[in-house]
Amino acid sequence: MTRQMIIAALVMMVCFQSMAAELTLGGRVLEKGTRNPLQGVIVSVQDQAVLSAVTDSKGHFQLALPAAGNFVLTASNAGMTATLAVELAEDKPLPSPTFYLRVPETLGELVVTAERSPDQVGKSALGGKTLRKLAGSSGDPLRALQTLPGVVTVNGSSAPAVRGSGPGDNAYYVDGLPVSKIFHYLGVSVFNADLIEDFNLYSAAFGPHYGDVTGAVIDVALREPRKDRLGGKVDVNVMGANFLVEGPRSDDQSFYFAARRSYVDLLVKQVEDKGVTIQVPNYWDYQGKYLWKLSDDNRLIFHLQGASDVLRLKVDSTAEAAQKQPVLAGDSSFSDMSSMQAVVLDTLLAGGSYNTLSFEHVGNRSSNALGTAGTLNLKQDNLLLRELVHFELSDGHELSLGSELAHATVDINADFINVNCTQFEPNCDLSSAPRQQLNETIDTNAWSVSAQDRLRVLPDLTLIGGVRHSKENYAHKSYTEPRVGAEWEWSRQTMFTAGWGRHNQYPTGGQWVRVFGNPELDHIRAEHSALGVKHKVDADWNWKAETYYKKLGNLVVSDPTLNYINAASGKAYGLELLIKKEETDKLSGWFVLNLAKSQRRNDVTGEAFRFEYDQPINTTLVGTYKFSEKWSFGAKWNYHSGTPYTPVIGTNGTYADGRPVPVYAAVNSDTLPVYHRLDLRLDRNYVFDKWKFNTYFELNNVYQRKDIVGYNYNPTYTSREPVYSFVLPFSFGVQGEF
Repeated sequence: MTRQMIIAALVMMVCFQSMAAELTLGGRVLEKGTRNPLQGVIVSVQDQAVLSAVTDSKGHFQLALPAAGNFVLTASNAGMTATLAVELAEDKPLPSPTFYLRVPETLGELVVTAERSPDQVGKSALGGKTLRKLAGSSGDPLRALQTLPGVVTVNGSSAPAVRGSGPGDNAYYVDGLPVSKIFHYLGVSVFNADLIEDFNLYSAAFGPHYGDVTGAVIDVALREPRKDRLGGKVDVNVMGANFLVEGPRSDDQSFYFAARRSYVDLLVKQVEDKGVTIQVPNYWDYQGKYLWKLSDDNRLIFHLQGASDVLRLKVDSTAEAAQKQPVLAGDSSFSDMSSMQAVVLDTLLAGGSYNTLSFEHVGNRSSNALGTAGTLNLKQDNLLLRELVHFELSDGHELSLGSELAHATVDINADFINVNCTQFEPNCDLSSAPRQQLNETIDTNAWSVSAQDRLRVLPDLTLIGGVRHSKENYAHKSYTEPRVGAEWEWSRQTMFTAGWGRHNQYPTGGQWVRVFGNPELDHIRAEHSALGVKHKVDADWNWKAETYYKKLGNLVVSDPTLNYINAASGKAYGLELLIKKEETDKLSGWFVLNLAKSQRRNDVTGEAFRFEYDQPINTTLVGTYKFSEKWSFGAKWNYHSGTPYTPVIGTNGTYADGRPVPVYAAVNSDTLPVYHRLDLRLDRNYVFDKWKFNTYFELNNVYQRKDIVGYNYNPTYTSREPVYSFVLPFSFGVQGEF
């Protein structure tokens, strides 16, 4: 017994000595350049694969080593490796090694298949990460809107004209919140490019939960703040400079804040051309988001956004512009500022259902002075309470209910000429129009309720039925508008879609206020119909085709007695084709072909003509080739048939001040030359352990095509000269990410 006890004691002593000699080493594995934690990375001792550990969700690992000494550690993931030499000494604190591991870009994350909504009718969904590298965009993802099906090129603006409607006929949403301004004067979007997760464009028969417009809906999603550490980005490009800071406040709270300002006006004070002196426009904007996870089922999100534009110019009395319109002579200034604050409560309900409750304030301030024509100052504040409840009733059956309550206060201070001009009247003389005054405050209330039911009635057929009822108390109008759709999965690769809906929209601006407009105007009406098919050829290629018909009614024309009346109509129809190569390898891109026709009709005179944004043929080709993780090359080519315009064909008499009165041909009876343009882009990325440095350079309008966007007539209307599209010949940008 004594001998057995001695042997057992010796064994225990050896075990205790072995356990005492074993050391546990803790460290982290982070992504090279971004410092994002990497999960599932294998950390092992070189030449001793049995000594290994795997990182957790925060990138941490615990590696047990047999004794003190020198070791070479290896971190391996997706074919990428990194090594570190460590020294373990019993009389010194254990080191805490950090690996910075390069991770190849996951091509699947760049595929243009963002699906925040299951609705497929008339929808184009694009991811922001890919679009930041679109040639000619200067890194602004929303400039890609004009490369999508149904969208025509609008000179000098990125706001889209969609399927026979104008840029002012669209509704804009950001994270599900209605906003009034997403583009600056210069066509740049008001968002930090890095924050745009994706956007959905609904060009026809959009769902009942969206607001009342007759054009399209642009629904932008901003990403959530990072939660692992404090970080930031600094971006400088040819137009402006911006910064972004983001990170966690605690385990359940995180934030970001971004701000930007243009700086060209600081370098070039003004530009003079033909007696017109323009002070270079300046703009600024900011965005903020604060995310607070209250519990596993509830979270609060605070939103903050703002943007401002300022433009000033001076027209000399001898300038041609002042000779044709004397009221333009003198100093003019235009400023526009918007802001948005909102709080959103997201609640996860039982069975996958959820509820979103939001309260939002949107403020708009504009101050305009035009030569001697007068001044116009507007102040508007909108309060919006909005709720959307989404029920997962069963597999393949979804019901969503929405409601909105809105209050608007508009302060108008106007001392301005009253020119009652619309798209139906080409001859709008500013200088002979009467000057009128209006100083009042308008309070309006509106509410709406909406419902949509998605039901899979057959294994391959889903029907969508919806209705929106809205009412406002200014013109005392109410509308109940059905919207329906169908999605038939003919095979796993092919889906047919169909949609139909009725929509309405309030007349724009001063058309509905007293003195300058007509408070009795009815809403503009639209009826959308669409039929489409999309087919997935393989993992790399897919295509989509859609045909549509849009009928417009209650369009506004000028009236000598009432200022404006609802007495016009319109229609638009066309066929769109999208062929897309996904980013599954080095080459990616898409091709869009739009064949369209859009018309307007003055129901008083019976005159019919082409819509001002009518482009019967519009095609765009976008391509990107990725040479390596560091280098990529992109190109974008756009071609469209000439847009219509109304030419001057002579003069007839004079105004009271002696100026000749121009005589115009029929509205939009002539056509500008075809438009085409090629843009190229080269990207170079640098990755360091703790930060990244990205650069790009763009060549715009490579073959220097002089695209005509209009004509400028001399003061006697006896000659004209073309007005060319303004394009910056090059663009560049640098970005540091920390």
